[in-house]
Amino acid sequence: MCYWQWVLQKVKQKIIIPIIMMISRLSRINPSKIVVDNFGGRGYGDNPKYIIDELLKDSQRELDIVWLIDNMNEPVPNGVRKVKYNSVQSIYEYSTARIWIDNIKNSVKPRKKRGQYYVQTWHGGIGLKAVEKQIEKELDPRYVRLAKRDAKQTDLMLSDSKWTTEIFSNWFWYDGRIAEVGFPRNDVLVKKPQSVIKKVYDHFSLQENQKIVLYAPTFRDDGDVSPYIFDYNKIIDLLNWKFGNEYVFLLRLHPNIKLDSKSYIAQSIDDTKVFNANSYNDVQELLLTADVIITDFSSLMFDAMIADKKVFLFAKDFDQYIATQRRLLFNVEQLPFPLSKSISTLHQQIETFDSKKYFTNLNSFRDELGLQEFGNAAEKVKDIIVTEIQKG
Repeated sequence: MCYWQWVLQKVKQKIIIPIIMMISRLSRINPSKIVVDNFGGRGYGDNPKYIIDELLKDSQRELDIVWLIDNMNEPVPNGVRKVKYNSVQSIYEYSTARIWIDNIKNSVKPRKKRGQYYVQTWHGGIGLKAVEKQIEKELDPRYVRLAKRDAKQTDLMLSDSKWTTEIFSNWFWYDGRIAEVGFPRNDVLVKKPQSVIKKVYDHFSLQENQKIVLYAPTFRDDGDVSPYIFDYNKIIDLLNWKFGNEYVFLLRLHPNIKLDSKSYIAQSIDDTKVFNANSYNDVQELLLTADVIITDFSSLMFDAMIADKKVFLFAKDFDQYIATQRRLLFNVEQLPFPLSKSISTLHQQIETFDSKKYFTNLNSFRDELGLQEFGNAAEKVKDIIVTEIQKG
């Protein structure tokens, strides 16, 4: 960024946007307008995507749906209007919308006005790592300030379980309504639509007789990529032998992993058995379609659990990772998913996998969490939003 670009950015942040915010407070609310953000300007995805998909099915209602986005070239469905994230226009859209939908707490928003309704979907439910107020002293003070402000403006949060509701109630600086309806993005994991499975198979040009093993590890703070490197083809051979199918390997690295690291890992891609799945934009659809999931410390394991998937945990750097991470909310070694700290142990876990025992343990764990995923979360949130809109 050159000097003058930096100056213009500061003028925008410090002068133009605050002025627009003050002016916009005088603007009237459009009772049919909904403004949506996903991870601070990302494309059409996560919980907000599934809520909007449900609202778009309602042909009886004319809505002005605004998606705030960084890359204006990214596609959105018909009936959704794109506006540049963190632009002057985005402030106006926020100030005149009846409904706000977001999945993070530090996106750029004006102060909410009376008559506006804010749905905070958050972007995770059951997870390993301590969050928000649990690690307040470790967080950036600016983030804490924004998170507290966001919580005061929020009218509704969504939860997938009794466990998550307790986390939100006790540790999110929030004392408002929490709807235990599940997360909209997980509806697909419960309903298991064949159309989505076909979409994934077509994307990777797979045959019907092939099965998918999805490898989706989380990132390492130090950028180390060595934990992700092992013989993928050996895993394929073991799964073929164990479950009697022809497996292919989908590799999906965390977005925080640097592009050069992805290129390094991509040396293992052979386009016949091992595929790069980072370009696929909806990880829930990959979870649904996969037969086996391999991950390490990612909360993705709990989403896979909703879809009744066989999950293996594998981390060559397990002890080092545990020692350097912030507080974990579960003892990883006591989770219902087979855990391996070496590649030889992973091979053994696959060879000795007991399906009956695994799913018995999985069902007990879901009961302990008080899981509330029934496949109709998007519809229930849509009904709440429509009710608010009808209030005017």
